[in-house]
Amino acid sequence: MKFQLSCILAFTHFLIAFAANPCIDYPDPLNPARFEFTDCPNIIEDDTEDLPNVERGIQNFFHVDINCYSNAILCKKIKKAFDDAGKEISKVLKLKKKIYVNATFESLSFSERNTLGSTYPTRSVFLISDDKITRLYPQALAKQFSLKTHPEYNKYDINSRFNADFSWWFKADNKKIKPYQYDFSVVVLHELIHGLGFISSWDNSLETDVYQYTTGLTPYYYFYGNKFDGFIENIFDRYLKVIENKKKIPSSYYTAQLNKSIPPMTPFYTRLEFTNKVKSSPQWKYAKLVLKAATTNNSIVFTPAKRTSWNQDIYLETSLKYFDAGSSISHVSQLKYRKTSDFIMTWQQFPGQTLEYFIQRGGNYKSPIGPRIISILESIGYATDTHPNPVKPTFHNH
Repeated sequence: MKFQLSCILAFTHFLIAFAANPCIDYPDPLNPARFEFTDCPNIIEDDTEDLPNVERGIQNFFHVDINCYSNAILCKKIKKAFDDAGKEISKVLKLKKKIYVNATFESLSFSERNTLGSTYPTRSVFLISDDKITRLYPQALAKQFSLKTHPEYNKYDINSRFNADFSWWFKADNKKIKPYQYDFSVVVLHELIHGLGFISSWDNSLETDVYQYTTGLTPYYYFYGNKFDGFIENIFDRYLKVIENKKKIPSSYYTAQLNKSIPPMTPFYTRLEFTNKVKSSPQWKYAKLVLKAATTNNSIVFTPAKRTSWNQDIYLETSLKYFDAGSSISHVSQLKYRKTSDFIMTWQQFPGQTLEYFIQRGGNYKSPIGPRIISILESIGYATDTHPNPVKPTFHNH
């Protein structure tokens, strides 16, 4: 039996006032729709010194606090799996600031019974990308830029929850994995990479939030008071391209077109009024085109930034017949990459297979984090040995 890794869930966008310097907080990774707009005062760093250069693989840049509702032996194995995952990421990324993770291992509700694990950034902040477009950056990434002035950060960078009701396998068991068991280390590594920012903003919540059938996709949208203030992308979307009539069109183009659907600062008093206004505009055709691409195999690619670890397009997950905000776009193509070194970020996980098995099947790459995945992380702003100076965003004080 197959189970989806339910890592990315649909956003719900409320008509809510922005503070002068807003941030978006996500208290529950299983329900990121329950987000909160938070006033983030400016912080001026007296000391932006990074952690000292150390040999990665020895240094673990992840600090994980685990709320483990199980027996002590199992909780110890879970802690070890998180430590191992943190070390693997620390080997390939030149992290400069510690990343703090709040993780919970517990039984989930009946509606979430098929969820292995779910992870989300605790906070996203608004920064200006190199193309002068404001986008959302996950806090874990924003910290790495060592900005002199930045929005106030949350205590934790990443929130994770894992389902205690599955039969988990751990390397420390020193036993052969059983056909119904899932390797916990695979799921943890996958989830932490989502928490680092492997997340697209394109979803169908504009319609599903008002109980309408999905006919198009949009990026996140936000309001200042009751006035619409634009569609906005994640930094991940900076490098997305939609293949339309054999042409590769940046997803930012579609965002710009959708931002023409309603004049800036137009007031709305209900969600339904806003949704119907957007859908009645000529620009809704762009939302339809993105939906078509998101449900047509090999129709959306991630084009890495220059001089990263992978210099070719990376196909994202678009093979699902119906758009699934928990799977579509925010993973690499399962059909293309499940049996390659980039297996870790496909949308589905299967029981009875270990991390070591996946690594061997993928060609024994030097890390369970393959070159395509590393290139995506480099593109959004993480430094590596081969890409030590990623493009740094700027912070605009509102």
